[in-house]
Amino acid sequence: ECGRLGMAVHLHAMAGAGGYFGIAGVNPVLLEPIFNDPRLRGTNFVLLHGGWPYVREIGALLQKPNVYLDISGQDLLLPPHTESQWLREWLEFEPEKVLFGTDGYPYSDELGWAESVWLANRDARQALGIALTGMVRDGEISRDRAIEIARLVLRGNAERLYGFRSQP
Repeated sequence: ECGRLGMAVHLHAMAGAGGYFGIAGVNPVLLEPIFNDPRLRGTNFVLLHGGWPYVREIGALLQKPNVYLDISGQDLLLPPHTESQWLREWLEFEPEKVLFGTDGYPYSDELGWAESVWLANRDARQALGIALTGMVRDGEISRDRAIEIARLVLRGNAERLYGFRSQP
């Protein structure tokens, strides 16, 4: 029904939530039969939170025409340099399918929702900057292409996927 209505389906794809959480169950490759189902080819799926620890599997799944990735959530668990490594890999393959996102959670009185969103936003942007700077430095892309990719990730890819229009 989501595909018929032009709505993307969001799926949680990251280990977490404490000691009871089944890590093997968040392997996004387990979803491959759904992504390959001819009846669902018109349905877009967004894998939320970057898929950690299955970051390479996420990269492979991005090659499917109906799979996208939202990088939210991992910024709260992992440092920007670590996140930048697989973010770079995803951007080298499918920069038009990576979406910026932040996630927040009220962890304590001192680290509430607002603070965690601020931290996630800061760290995700740092990771994106590290990844794109490395790609420019290594001669993979030009500075102009890095700026274009940053705009796609931070806004353009979501606008296209969800049918939003930019405000002037």
